[in-house]
Amino acid sequence: MAQEVQRRYTDLEDTFSITMELQRPLLQDEDDNQNEEKIKHKKDILKKNIKIGSCILVLILIIGVATWIGTSYKPGQLALDSLVSDSKVEVSVDKDITFTPIGKEATKGFILYPGAKVDAKAYAPLCKMIAERGYEVVIADMPLDFAMLSPNRAEKIIEEHENIKSWVVGGHSLGGVAAAKFAAKEKLVDGVVLLASYPSNDDLKDLGKEVLSIWGSKDGVVNFTKLIESKDNLPEDTTYVEIEGANHAQFGDYGKQKGDHDALISEEKQLNITSDSIIDLLDSIGNN
Repeated sequence: MAQEVQRRYTDLEDTFSITMELQRPLLQDEDDNQNEEKIKHKKDILKKNIKIGSCILVLILIIGVATWIGTSYKPGQLALDSLVSDSKVEVSVDKDITFTPIGKEATKGFILYPGAKVDAKAYAPLCKMIAERGYEVVIADMPLDFAMLSPNRAEKIIEEHENIKSWVVGGHSLGGVAAAKFAAKEKLVDGVVLLASYPSNDDLKDLGKEVLSIWGSKDGVVNFTKLIESKDNLPEDTTYVEIEGANHAQFGDYGKQKGDHDALISEEKQLNITSDSIIDLLDSIGNN
């Protein structure tokens, strides 16, 4: 009897062991399925977080762009008045702002890159003065009022004006940095104008292009140390003009600029001296 009980116990033990072994693959499959679901859930959460993060970044970018545009310096009344055509100059405002002299076929042109965060229209007074002397003048339209985003913008302008044989490219503040960068590689550019600005390297130094550097003694924005040091990056025959009492903002007409000093001379006087200096450079290049 004892042997029979023992045998039955042993048989039960063997049966239990076999049952567990048979169930093991099923339990493993169930664990694998659970792990796959957990991994899938984690991936779904990650994708969702990435989408949320991307939306937040886009929103921040939109707010940043809107803030940048909203804080750009707007043209003053003198600039707005200068955008009206008259008997001497025809003004065309279509992204780029073009000033064409009336009664004279221009063969020389000047392209101006605006300063950072300054509406292109603010430079209309200066550019119209130059156009009145018989030169085609174009203020380049820049994305977000920031010339460094499109330093080659003048290339298209040059292509659109086949009648112009000689070009001078210039810019105000950071616009001058971008203009110098473009002028260094463009063969059709004979001259460069830097308004309260300086190049970022010495690419212009040995190219034989005429360079004019103008700044105001009361400029509170430009870095004068770098302005002086930049002379080593410019041609030896560069023309330097310091306007006594002039500041940074009065190269355009957009009011007081943050960090700038009050000018000791009128906006009109600063613009007259600046335009006369640029006209002298235009007179000296190419052929009429």
